[in-house]
Amino acid sequence: MISFDDVPGNTALKAELQRALAARFPQTVLLSGDDSAGLRTLATVLAAGILCEAGGARPCGRCLSCRKVAQGIHPDLTVIDEDEAELKVDLARRLKADDAIVPNDGARRVTVLCHAQNLNPMAQNALLKELEEPPSYAFFVLTAERPDALLQTVRSRCTRFALAPPQQTAEDEQAAALLSPYLAAIAARREDRMMLAALAMEKTPRRALLGVFGVLQAALRDAVFAAKALPQAPLQPALREQTQALARAVSAERLLAAYALTGTLIDRVGRNAAAAAVTCALTSDMYRICFL
Repeated sequence: MISFDDVPGNTALKAELQRALAARFPQTVLLSGDDSAGLRTLATVLAAGILCEAGGARPCGRCLSCRKVAQGIHPDLTVIDEDEAELKVDLARRLKADDAIVPNDGARRVTVLCHAQNLNPMAQNALLKELEEPPSYAFFVLTAERPDALLQTVRSRCTRFALAPPQQTAEDEQAAALLSPYLAAIAARREDRMMLAALAMEKTPRRALLGVFGVLQAALRDAVFAAKALPQAPLQPALREQTQALARAVSAERLLAAYALTGTLIDRVGRNAAAAAVTCALTSDMYRICFL
């Protein structure tokens, strides 16, 4: 089932894209990052979200449109991936001609253009008008490992999103491993176990700890959505079991207050707060907010 879970890590980016899909998604997007395979996966998930027929979170992964994207047979999705070959003006002209044709299945058409930095200058110039003023039904998702190789005139016409490097994804996984016992302790109402889990986090370097708290915020957000029974793909699928337990143990209102506390802790860590003070907040302050 196609979903943002297909893209590891990148919690903040995925949340931003999900919010955009739920509102008014830009018609021309540039995804950048070092991981070309990850960029293509993200572009495909975005295309599914744009074409999704569901009324809630997108992509839903279950509707006919999402299933066609997952199978690579959606008639309104064009994916161009020529690896490292030069992309010439003939391709740009073909894309413009294709976009003059109204969609087959629904109300939108999506073109995913991988390795967009390989468009030669003539091809980029030929696409400028299409990128700036596409037909109302047309959406472009460009990926680029070297976005600065694109002309400024192209970049300025795109809404840009950056995929985190694999190292940061690994950091997210490490953060989830640290947070799993902590979230389980909250759900079990075990302040002693919360303290032990917080002490383990205390040994984390400050920069990495900021990342841990970012993942904690995302997990608390997932718990809020679960507590309110809102249909939304989790930002932290690796912590799904813990956030579901948390949603059963703590009310949505208290979880929102816990989310706010985490924001305060991020600010404190950024200001070099003492590790002991952070541990205390993760234990006594969090327990009080959730249960007292």
